[in-house]
Amino acid sequence: MFSTTTVRILCTASIQENEIRLSKRLASQWKIKKDDSFTVFFGLTSVHVNITSIDEKENHLICHHTLLSRLKLPGEQLLRCSYLPSHQELILGPVIAVLTEIPDQTPFLGNISSFCEELAVLSEQSGCFLYVTSLSLWREEYISGYRYDKGAWIKDEMPFPSIVHNRIHSRKTEQGLIFRSWVQTLKQYGISHFNDRFLHKWEVYETLAQFPYLQPYIPRTFLFTKYDALEQALQEFNCVFLKPIYGSQGRNIFKVTKADQTFMLDYTTFQGDIHRTYASVKELFSTLKQYTAHRPYIVQQGLDLYTYMERPVDFRMLCHKTDNSWKVTSSVARVSSPHEFVSNVAMGGEMYKLEEVLYSGFEVKQVKHMKKLLVELAVETAKCISQSHDGLYGEFGMDLALDREGNPWLLEVNVKPSKNMPSSSSIRPSVRSILQYCCSAAQQPLRRN
Repeated sequence: MFSTTTVRILCTASIQENEIRLSKRLASQWKIKKDDSFTVFFGLTSVHVNITSIDEKENHLICHHTLLSRLKLPGEQLLRCSYLPSHQELILGPVIAVLTEIPDQTPFLGNISSFCEELAVLSEQSGCFLYVTSLSLWREEYISGYRYDKGAWIKDEMPFPSIVHNRIHSRKTEQGLIFRSWVQTLKQYGISHFNDRFLHKWEVYETLAQFPYLQPYIPRTFLFTKYDALEQALQEFNCVFLKPIYGSQGRNIFKVTKADQTFMLDYTTFQGDIHRTYASVKELFSTLKQYTAHRPYIVQQGLDLYTYMERPVDFRMLCHKTDNSWKVTSSVARVSSPHEFVSNVAMGGEMYKLEEVLYSGFEVKQVKHMKKLLVELAVETAKCISQSHDGLYGEFGMDLALDREGNPWLLEVNVKPSKNMPSSSSIRPSVRSILQYCCSAAQQPLRRN
């Protein structure tokens, strides 16, 4: 088993390059004798060292600056330290890499700048080593990346990581040859990564359809491939939504409302809104096919949603996996802007505290019960999706809603929820949960080639 503690890595020129001076406390804890040796790992970078002295009292590990350079460890650090006696391996870190697109313009990391800064600061405080990199900076022999130091991102050569947090935002990039080749490299070296990949809307619906006890909470959904799907949906429901299966941020969504044998089409994500009326499903279908010809869509049951200030509301709940269980780490109510039917912030929606929105329409006891149901639905959905797909998943953004009777519904699952939040002086709970998951997922000994 691992024995894990936090160690101060110090540098001196008074010892040999392949030697380490270990404090008495650590030597006693790990049952290491003066003349023992072990292999030190920092990410996948390793060096075999000898133990030459154990006369330090604090949790110190003292080594030559050349050894730090060989490990690709940038100077003195406070690091978690895990000792595996059966293999005589000392593992520093973990080393965590965030893989994303790195734009040329400022802010340095685009919409996830504040998120990465929070994660880097918390990593340093927690004895982890974190850097940000991209596919273009990843080579077979080495990795270039950026580490956060005293308020600035510094480019350097980095060790191969213990685990990678996949924050690639482009589905096209993730489906491309370069990304697939990168995944094979990770498999070759035994490096874990999460979230494994995007899951599109129809894929999520088909996954959750395997769990009968979730069906009462999932809007009826059809794959929009031909006329029959639209006709069937409008026979069953007076309102439906058409959503691109690869869509995000509430863009390119159609709303169809049936009344008195006519069909009203609303589409509010172009330059200028569309409001048209059709006398038949065939006429409506002909128009929709023009707009949806270049991308696959689903047709989803419309719901009579609970409203706040006469505007539709949904709830974004962030779910994270820690210690092999899922939990909701944060929640917010999203209220659509006036005359819009989507609540996404990117489309003008506004964020409110969940309680503020619910107390305006329900009694205190009802609100407590509804919050409990929403949390349970979010957590159970996260469990079902993560266990149904290969690869690691450690974070989901769940979009849920209540109808006017207070019944909970699952609207959508986001594999890489937005991090474009206002900067805060404190570190977000979601950031803490992601770091905790990284440490947990990297805890097992790596399978090394």
